Amino acid sequence: MLKEFIEEYKREVEKEINKVLQKYLEESKQIYCYVDELVNAVYDFTLRGGKRLRALLFLIGYWSRKWGQDLDKVLPIMAGIEFLQSYLLVHDDIMDQDELRRGGPTLHVWFEKECKERGLIGDCRHYGISQAITSGDYLEALAVASISSAPLPPETIRALINRYSKGLRIVSYGQFLDVLLSYRPLDKVSENDILKIHELKTASYTVELPLHLGVIAADPNDQKLLEVYSMYSKPAGIAFQLRDDIIGLYGDPRITGKPMGSDVREKKKTLLVIKAYELGSDDDRRFLKRIYDELKREEITVNDIMRVQDIVKETGSLEYNEELIKKFYEESIKIIDMNRELLTNEAFNILKSITYRLTYRSY
Repeated sequence: MLKEFIEEYKREVEKEINKVLQKYLEESKQIYCYVDELVNAVYDFTLRGGKRLRALLFLIGYWSRKWGQDLDKVLPIMAGIEFLQSYLLVHDDIMDQDELRRGGPTLHVWFEKECKERGLIGDCRHYGISQAITSGDYLEALAVASISSAPLPPETIRALINRYSKGLRIVSYGQFLDVLLSYRPLDKVSENDILKIHELKTASYTVELPLHLGVIAADPNDQKLLEVYSMYSKPAGIAFQLRDDIIGLYGDPRITGKPMGSDVREKKKTLLVIKAYELGSDDDRRFLKRIYDELKREEITVNDIMRVQDIVKETGSLEYNEELIKKFYEESIKIIDMNRELLTNEAFNILKSITYRLTYRSY
């Protein structure tokens, strides 16, 4: 049931995304020559892959009280949430200096390549970053335009935009903290720091925001359900991100679409690394400090990555993270169970299934 449900509504939201992008592609062609390249870039980036998780969670929020109510009214909001996701990914990729996303080049890398191939003058790396920032800004504009275009009462649209704006502020706090801590030495980053970042970023905008937007689209005054989804989202989102970090360290590149141990090359100070540093021997700590505080990214070898993987396992950090994931997962499920009477049977069962699937996924 879950797989069919996901595939059906993934197709629906991607049709809506395609429709919106087609509309703005035509607009760009009327504006001036060249600028359609911007729309084509975000077109490819947004539709080249992705789970459409946030759009799906929106739908669960929307249908929590009354399963199956008018989908057409909210498809623009579902597309808007996916534009938000693309916007944040584009800017995040620049800050993390990532080169691959969804099995293809990140947008700043793509634009840099375009600059070189077309023989443009100047610093092509800077050109790539500049045009990717512009693409992210454009995607954020599409998100707001899509959400505000939904055929819902004006007071509902106002509530949706207010909640969207709050969600963007919260994730900005999280991103600021994430970047700040990436510039601090390994021994100055704590478990609490990492969990707070996961709360402000993944739990906030991946889980809580789409669920809240869905609830508001159905009934802006349903405060009880908003509160329940807030309580659920924090542990569910943290469990999701801790799993993501394990995949980032140990995931199969053929499945993840990212190079082996990409999180090590990006020097991401995940809880896996922070806990390994805390539990490791003096030799382990010296090695981890060398990788995360001293070496340049391009100096990190495959052997270095494999040793980080070994240290995380041997110190018990991997096991610690798995236990933490289990704890947060069980906490999120308990909240759903305790508030069973607020949800339709379909919303209750699908949300529980999705929570398990995301927590224990392999990619």
